[in-house]
Amino acid sequence: MSQISIGFEREAASAERADQLFRQHQQEIYHKTDALFARLMLAQWVAGIIAALVISPQTWNGQTSQIHIHVWAAIFLGGAITVFPIWMTRVFPGAAITRHVIAVAQMLMSALLIGLSGGRIETHFHVFGSLVILSFYRDWRVLIPATLVVALDHFVRGIYWPYSVYGVLAASPWRSIEHAAWVIFEDVFLVISCARSVSEMLSIANRTAALEVSEQNFRQIFEEAPIGMAVVGLDERFRQANAAFCTMVEYSEEELRDRTPLDLTDPEDVALSRQLASAMFETAGSHRVEKRYRRRNGEVIWSTRTGCMIRDEAGKPRHALIMVEDISERKRGEEALREAKEEADRANRAKSEFLSRMSHELRTPLNAILGFGRLLERQSASETQRNYAGHITNAGRHLLDLINEVLDISRIEAGGLQLSLEPVCVADAVAEAVDLMRPLAAERQISVEVAPSQDPVLYVLADRQRLKQVLLNLLSNGVKYIPVGGAVGISATLDGAENIRLTVSDNGPGIAPEKLSRLFTPFDRLGAEFSSIQGSGLGLALCRRLMIAMQGTITVESSVGGGSRFSIHLPRTESPLVRGAVGKRLMTDRLALSDLGRQRTILYIEDNLSNLTLIEEMLQEQPGIKLLTAMQGSIGLDLARRSSPDLILLDLHLPDLPGWEVLAQLQASEATRQIPIIVISADATSNQIERLMNAGARAYLTKPLDVAEFYRALEVASPRPEECVAA
Repeated sequence: MSQISIGFEREAASAERADQLFRQHQQEIYHKTDALFARLMLAQWVAGIIAALVISPQTWNGQTSQIHIHVWAAIFLGGAITVFPIWMTRVFPGAAITRHVIAVAQMLMSALLIGLSGGRIETHFHVFGSLVILSFYRDWRVLIPATLVVALDHFVRGIYWPYSVYGVLAASPWRSIEHAAWVIFEDVFLVISCARSVSEMLSIANRTAALEVSEQNFRQIFEEAPIGMAVVGLDERFRQANAAFCTMVEYSEEELRDRTPLDLTDPEDVALSRQLASAMFETAGSHRVEKRYRRRNGEVIWSTRTGCMIRDEAGKPRHALIMVEDISERKRGEEALREAKEEADRANRAKSEFLSRMSHELRTPLNAILGFGRLLERQSASETQRNYAGHITNAGRHLLDLINEVLDISRIEAGGLQLSLEPVCVADAVAEAVDLMRPLAAERQISVEVAPSQDPVLYVLADRQRLKQVLLNLLSNGVKYIPVGGAVGISATLDGAENIRLTVSDNGPGIAPEKLSRLFTPFDRLGAEFSSIQGSGLGLALCRRLMIAMQGTITVESSVGGGSRFSIHLPRTESPLVRGAVGKRLMTDRLALSDLGRQRTILYIEDNLSNLTLIEEMLQEQPGIKLLTAMQGSIGLDLARRSSPDLILLDLHLPDLPGWEVLAQLQASEATRQIPIIVISADATSNQIERLMNAGARAYLTKPLDVAEFYRALEVASPRPEECVAA
């Protein structure tokens, strides 16, 4: 059923209920007014008899007296007028005929009383009072017969018995007309009053019906709500509770009325519940919290409880409404998830510790194997012995590569791989990887071709060492798995406006479609393990994880007999040289570093050629600065000890030593301890910055470099000549 149909049905039901309430109220008024007139007419009858006995009890004929006709009229005529309407109120209470009979009888009683008083003007007020009382019915139609009776009585008696109605022996017809006009005048306002009363009754009925429908809807929502709901009085006891709440706590609604919410609250949450109750009294709005209840059997229920205070129009609290949702499916799930995470963390830590220990245990004997293997190759007298030694060293290098790849994958999975994401020149990275691969390619007569780039100055945001590692893996696979005399190509192209695609392709046998989904699975060599080609099946798995860690992707296209194309996609970035040139022009005049008065030596320990070039560009126009560079941590330490530079710029991601270890050695040496050190790294985490600043760094700059910040740090960290003299 549509929402519109439901709305029409509700409106119809509300209108029907309003009409029912109006009729019910109207009948109550009819019954009460009938009873009022029954008592009034009886009292009027008795009052008429008393008045007749007081005013004119006897009539005289000479010396002879007898009971006055007024007394008999009061008794018998008054009785005739009174008894029948009273009987009607008993037999037909609330009926329309009863109302009209009472209206006629009441006007006749007015006529009788006027006659008994001899037409006194004061008695005529009984007519107007009777009309007002008849309006209690709130039915203007009863005024019609009452008005007709009054008018007819005054006209007839005014003509034939004027004394009985006006107290004079002769009366003008205009007097009856005037009296009737005053009656009609009153009728007009009484009719208006009746109409207004009926309108108010209808309005009240409509509001009451709407309120009942609203209350019914609320009660239905309250009772059928899927969450627990309860009304709590100001005495903190339950007043109402729906089925869901009763089921949740395993108490009936009657049992809950003898309890308070605190009786069902877990003891550890009682203090919290008291605070919430106080907050609801003092502030408006709802209050939500997670707390624990206890069932009848003592079982703990985790719940989300929302409470609000219901207030009257003056803002005074009436009672509280609480809504309780059982979240024990969820809490147990969170607990299970937390335990699973802790277990996974423990497993990762255990794996990392195991791999660390195994790496040490495996590398130690490998050092001897490879070392003595090379000695045997050089010292062996016969060709056969040299071949045997070559097999030993080849197997040792293969095992060492396997250890390194396993450790790299483990570090990535454990989140322990340190990356330095910074602008990397694509051409430089490709050239380095190809140069390293050419000897292996030459052995197998494989040509390695580098396609011309659309833009020779392309930069990607990546870790330089890890990008080179990925390229080497892809090139190595191409060289190893294609036939002798084949070709491997590498190209760099724009991949949209914000990315660069590096593609390594070969003209080898290709990969079957059903095997592509297994290509990046660790240790799965797709059947190549049965060939003579060495490998572990970890290279591509490692490439994929490294690309994800560098916020890039790797894809593959291959077909049997059609070769393979591996593509890596990385975000494009601006050349640091462009940024440095602009910043240098902006800051040179302000800093005037050449004004320091003597030549200063700055040592920059960095393995990224782009970053080295950037710093050289930024400082080349400063004649007072001599720049020394080192692309390895160990070389940087030697230069620092021999040259005693005025300032050291230190990258954290170095090929031989981590930057923090270089910093520690510089701080530990008496010869270099006083040299200010500025760390330059792509790692911008607060913990890392705080750790290195506490370890002795003078400043910490993040890549890509903010040139203005670099110059400020350079000015602050590097001592001026006068400071050196004073020291």
